[in-house]
Amino acid sequence: MKTAKLVAVALAMIPAAALAVTYSPDANACGMSIRMDPTPQKPTPVQEIARAEKALENGQNLVAVKAVLGNFPKVRVATAGTNPLETRALRVFALAVVRSNGAVNEKTAGFSSQGDWTPTANLEWAVQAIREIDAKRPNDPTVQADLGEALSKLPHGQGEAMKILQGLAQKDLMGSPQAYAALAKLRTDQGDSAGAQAAIKRCEEMSKSPGVCKPAAAKPAVAAKA
Repeated sequence: MKTAKLVAVALAMIPAAALAVTYSPDANACGMSIRMDPTPQKPTPVQEIARAEKALENGQNLVAVKAVLGNFPKVRVATAGTNPLETRALRVFALAVVRSNGAVNEKTAGFSSQGDWTPTANLEWAVQAIREIDAKRPNDPTVQADLGEALSKLPHGQGEAMKILQGLAQKDLMGSPQAYAALAKLRTDQGDSAGAQAAIKRCEEMSKSPGVCKPAAAKPAVAAKA
């Protein structure tokens, strides 16, 4: 009994502030107060490439390019299929180039570049990069749609683009709304307004971003020489 009374007296003499540490929200399992580190964790490369993919989906091409270059600064010389994450980054970078009509590159993203990339050179590179991904992932409708979309940006690639995109549309295997938008433009340029409207409708059904499926104006007809 004496012992119990002595413990009670001792506890009564301890300041309330000293006891409060045990119940502090910052206390750990041992009852010691700890200090939370306010410094945020740096995103992992996987998280950054996922962010780049989301930015690309939302039409934020420059944001996507910056996220890729921040983790894979030498993405232009990456070999498709060697590293799965790097291959994802390569696809994002190439499509960001395509969807900006060749306007975005290392320089516009604020990174050093080994060459002066013109929009046409950018698009040619993007087509080649997506071809390499397609070779590593044959019969993948998503990659095929990417390739068709990229080819549609180059005059010499539009015939191949039409063949790829028409085939995917007929099988209802189109991989992205942007690919349907590319098909709509190709059909418009060929004077197929009904086919273009059908592609735009499918694009709108797939797209979450406004403006992706905006109908493109047909190329002006070339007047016949007298």
